[in-house]
Amino acid sequence: MIIAVIVISLVIGFVVAAGVVGVQAQRLGRQRREPVWRLAEAAEFVAQLVPFDIAAGLRADELEALLRAHLNQLQFGSDAAADNTEEAGDDSGPTVTEDRSSGADLYRDVRRAGVEVTLEQVQAVVDAHLEYLRRIGALAAVYPGGRM
Repeated sequence: MIIAVIVISLVIGFVVAAGVVGVQAQRLGRQRREPVWRLAEAAEFVAQLVPFDIAAGLRADELEALLRAHLNQLQFGSDAAADNTEEAGDDSGPTVTEDRSSGADLYRDVRRAGVEVTLEQVQAVVDAHLEYLRRIGALAAVYPGGRM
């Protein structure tokens, strides 16, 4: 009798555990995978995507400094971007756009930090870095209506 109670309780425990694991596995399977930005991977991708003459003019430490500065600019915005969002009354954070001003802002920031690059190099790196961010799923398209 005791053996039957033990076996039944083990079977019930196994069924409950399998059900909980199955539900959680389905829930996790439906979730969107979070993008992970890796400096080495981003640098390699950008170096392959920019034109040869621009890549040849950049040292590895300069490229990494540009990528870090650009990511910081996207995350925290530049002074000009912060002013624009405050004036518009929008406190939802910076919006990534395809305009050339972000490259010019980044150029000024990295030149102030002592990185010796040209505006053409910075713009090529910004364009390639945005493509890398799209590929890993960190950027999404924004449509004129404001919804995706």
